[in-house]
Amino acid sequence: MNGSPTLSSVERALALLEVLAREGSLNLTQLSERLEAGKTTTFRLAATLVERGWLIKGPDLRYSLGPAALGLAGERGGRIDLKKQLLPIMIELHEESEETVHLTRLEGRYIVYLHQLLSPKPVVSLTSLDTRSPAHCVSPGLAQLAALPDAQIDWVLSAPLVRYTSISPTHPDAVRMQIARVRSAGYSINLGSFREDVGGVGVAVRNARGEPVAGLSLCIPVFRLSALDIPKLGERLMRAAQDAEIVMRDEFARRPECAFEA
Repeated sequence: MNGSPTLSSVERALALLEVLAREGSLNLTQLSERLEAGKTTTFRLAATLVERGWLIKGPDLRYSLGPAALGLAGERGGRIDLKKQLLPIMIELHEESEETVHLTRLEGRYIVYLHQLLSPKPVVSLTSLDTRSPAHCVSPGLAQLAALPDAQIDWVLSAPLVRYTSISPTHPDAVRMQIARVRSAGYSINLGSFREDVGGVGVAVRNARGEPVAGLSLCIPVFRLSALDIPKLGERLMRAAQDAEIVMRDEFARRPECAFEA
């Protein structure tokens, strides 16, 4: 490759990400062959990308795209417009529950709020769109984390976990226990881990490979959520997620270039 050393490194990093996007996962030898670079150079580049969350390194020593890279699958270009496709499902949830409904997307260690339908009830929690919340402390984040491979969860939990409230999980094992419960139940529960008085119930919307592409959740004040039938809310959200996944599959069948399935 020509140009300055810095540009050469950027080009190699982009080439590495493109190779893994095409081929799924590769070991160090295969990566160095694809990049036509030495193993030491390739290892250093891959290690930097792993540290930043762009790659993950599995127990089999193979590299694949990490949560930072996968989080770029947004609504632009030829990608599925999540808000447009899932709004009817959100409206149905909103009318049935009369609680705030959130549509989110996992980006690295955080979730980003894409759309919300506010509760008509007197006490309601407001969230600004395009803002972020720590995934391990909110219901839609936990639901989407639970849909990730363990290697990606390990990366998410490799950074210090901030205590936002008295019940925020600050040890990786505590988060892993919550993720195990989500995987067993099919939905997640938050009773004030990020904001003391704000809770919620959430589910992940997955693509055909089981990867999370969005989160659907009901955001409910803790005092009100504690009095509700949470398992019933969870079951309703799981049905909504199933409906959303059918919509996504139909859209992908109509537009096979959609990036969520690439």
